[in-house]
Amino acid sequence: MDIKYTKNTPAEELANIFIRNLNKEDIIAEIFNFFEYSPIARCNEDPGKIDNPIKDFIDSDYSDVNTLVKIINIVKKGSENSEKQEKELVEKVKSYQLAHLTEDTNLETMAKDLHVSYHYICHIFKVQMGMSINTYKNRKRVEMAIKLLSTTELKIAEISSACGFNNTSYFAEVFTRFTGFAPKSFKDILKSKKLLDFYTLEDILLLTKMESFEFLSGDMKLINEEAFTVTDVNNPDEQSSFLHETAIIEFKNTIYTSWYQSPEAELMGYTPVVGKRSFDCGITFTEKEIIAEAEDKTDKLLYCPPVYGIDEGKLYMFINEMVAPDHIHALNLYLLDEESGKFELLWSRPIPFKLNTNVVKLSNGKLILPGRIGEIDSFPNTPALLISDSGRIDSEWRLIKIAENGDLPDGTQLIHPELSLIENDGTLYIFSRNDMRHVPLLYISKDFGESFTKVMAHDIPYVGTKIYAGTLTDGRNYVICNTDKLDRSKISVYFSEKGSIKFNKQLILFDEKNENLENVTACHYPAAVEYKNKLYIIATKNFDTFIKRGAVLFTVDLNKI
Repeated sequence: MDIKYTKNTPAEELANIFIRNLNKEDIIAEIFNFFEYSPIARCNEDPGKIDNPIKDFIDSDYSDVNTLVKIINIVKKGSENSEKQEKELVEKVKSYQLAHLTEDTNLETMAKDLHVSYHYICHIFKVQMGMSINTYKNRKRVEMAIKLLSTTELKIAEISSACGFNNTSYFAEVFTRFTGFAPKSFKDILKSKKLLDFYTLEDILLLTKMESFEFLSGDMKLINEEAFTVTDVNNPDEQSSFLHETAIIEFKNTIYTSWYQSPEAELMGYTPVVGKRSFDCGITFTEKEIIAEAEDKTDKLLYCPPVYGIDEGKLYMFINEMVAPDHIHALNLYLLDEESGKFELLWSRPIPFKLNTNVVKLSNGKLILPGRIGEIDSFPNTPALLISDSGRIDSEWRLIKIAENGDLPDGTQLIHPELSLIENDGTLYIFSRNDMRHVPLLYISKDFGESFTKVMAHDIPYVGTKIYAGTLTDGRNYVICNTDKLDRSKISVYFSEKGSIKFNKQLILFDEKNENLENVTACHYPAAVEYKNKLYIIATKNFDTFIKRGAVLFTVDLNKI
């Protein structure tokens, strides 16, 4: 059947498609197959609830649309419930295995304890996780052993026993199978590596293949939260429940903020770039104003994200124009018309470069934009820089690729390599996000972005989203990032001493446990600007789910850092 339909196709439309285009005896089977209506879903239903409508539909000679719509809705809901139940069951198995990690339990006992079929749970776990339950358990035991090798002086036999292996030889065999190294050899490799708590086995194996760079001082000082204040910038409303990728700049005593917004979901539907301004140092903000949008206000063109730059007393804004989420169609440059207060489009160029941070001015007079590049209308996964050799924003920008896809030493490709950088004493330190692994990535350039070291690991416990870095006017460097947790529920800013690249002070801006933002579960994607000895940090905030999002401003008093 050439007619296209999806699981989101309305049930009435789907019923008509099936009746018109399928052999009548195949209709019910196609509905079951299409919605992946599993045996567990069928068993959990009242037999009459699904069987009686099917009988009625057959009695109508497979022609009653209303009855078929009822069947479709029952099957669709059952399928969705089944998928949820399977995921919950897999999580229960994982939790059970972790709780009994060092014990010699068998799967039959686990299945009995969880009140589920042994054969069924083995099958579902393998389908969901891509590995058997025993493989998962041994994998977690090896991760535990690696951490003990790294942090203790226990003997191999002691580690074997502590991790639940009754036989040291078998432990060595399993360890070597997962890592490619014997335990003692791996311990030697780990001596020069910093393991972060959230590393998976794949993360650790990648770490062993890279050089490491240390940013954090051994005597880190935690700054009191009285050093900053929190201000709401924007909350979900009737027009838009979603916003993301905030930006901030100070220009002529006004703080400009902006972001892209969508009606309900990320980069879906009408997606303009909007902004607010503050004339009182971030205490209050104006109403939202639209900065850039598609003329027909559909989802044919999306706008995301904005970044700022200041050049010769003028305020500029770069924006990505896209044909689909993260599929870059053009790079647009806007200039603030100070008389009207509006941003006017200067040019739009077919440069598939995804923006990450505000324009950075280098000590050699050139300008630089960190980001990532791809093909036109495709997904950009190559970390790259745009450089203005003239030092002018409205001039030509030259592209330099930092690395190609698949350049990580374990053979994995970079995903979302969002960049931020610090220049310190003529050296560029370029931080990169990478969603394939959790290892924080770093590139170093000693010639202002013309060439780079191989990708390195570093010790800032940054994970999962964009990192934002910069240098204060007094010469101190800072980095802002989600730390320690994979769920973006903690965000910190680190500070160095003047002229140093060693960070010795940490300020936690948000931690879900502290509840310093009411009803907010995550805070991420920071951007920052310095003004009047304060660091203004804007970020996305999540309410309960990743769907409803707002913007929040942290104002850090640099005198207290």
